[in-house]
Amino acid sequence: MNNNILSNDLIQDRTKAMIFCTDMHEVLAKLQDLLVQETSRLKINDLTVLAELHEDKQNLIETYSYFATIFKANRRNLSQYAPDKLAKLRIIIENFQESLRRNHLAIDAQQQVALGIMETITRHVENRQRPTTYGNPRVPKRAAPNSHVTSLALNLSI
Repeated sequence: MNNNILSNDLIQDRTKAMIFCTDMHEVLAKLQDLLVQETSRLKINDLTVLAELHEDKQNLIETYSYFATIFKANRRNLSQYAPDKLAKLRIIIENFQESLRRNHLAIDAQQQVALGIMETITRHVENRQRPTTYGNPRVPKRAAPNSHVTSLALNLSI
């Protein structure tokens, strides 16, 4: 990337506009690759990726923020000097945002499934650990070993 050309953050000709769009496209492509890599590794439950990719992700996010600031400040100049590149860049940004939404939905769904499983297990364990006292409707009634019907008078006499 040629950040030195954009050192003053002003895009005043076609060359700078083309360089900017190309560099921003490059940053978005790297972010997309990182997102795909992170998502696929999370899906197979390889959580080591979070630590491995953290620094790269942080650097790319900072770079993207820098480019987004320049993009906002130079929107008019970009549309004047490189309208074709700008249109392509907007499509790439929209695709990246859609990837982020899909990633979020996938991770959220996995989290909801995991939470549902944990809640079910917790309820089951709690039900099993409840004391078996008279009148607890959740605990199945156990039959006594000698469950013959006898009268109270017979029981007292024995």
